[in-house]
Amino acid sequence: MPLGIILLLIWLILLVRFPRIMLPASGVIVAITLLLAAGVGIWQWQHDKQVRQLEISVRYAPEQCDFGKPLQVTIHNASQRTASNISWQLRAVQPGYNTNLLDTNVADSSYQLGQPLPAAGQWQQCYSVPRLRSGYRAGDLQYHADRVRAEFHD
Repeated sequence: MPLGIILLLIWLILLVRFPRIMLPASGVIVAITLLLAAGVGIWQWQHDKQVRQLEISVRYAPEQCDFGKPLQVTIHNASQRTASNISWQLRAVQPGYNTNLLDTNVADSSYQLGQPLPAAGQWQQCYSVPRLRSGYRAGDLQYHADRVRAEFHD
């Protein structure tokens, strides 16, 4: 913060003292900054678009999973690139509401897929249900993957 203030003061002094040189130079610096910001924005938009192509389905399915691990997680990579380091946070809600019912003080609801998932690939695994707030049953809730993150490469 102090460095930014010092640079701003130096720039203002130079602008007042040498306006013929500083105005065009300032214009060039602003143009370069705008180009860099546009490039970063486009890159972020492309990355978010690819992350949205990861379809993560979480459902309570004790009949298809091993005993003690009734949450079935299925990830389908609908993008054209291989995804790695896929991570997400589990969210449990009552139908019609949006309050997370996981006991976040005790349970860690973060998950990660350690292996790469190829383009058009699918992965499935069962997990145990994290601790819920008192008064709720795991079978009565809907489960969602939030804060999905991934790295994409060819």
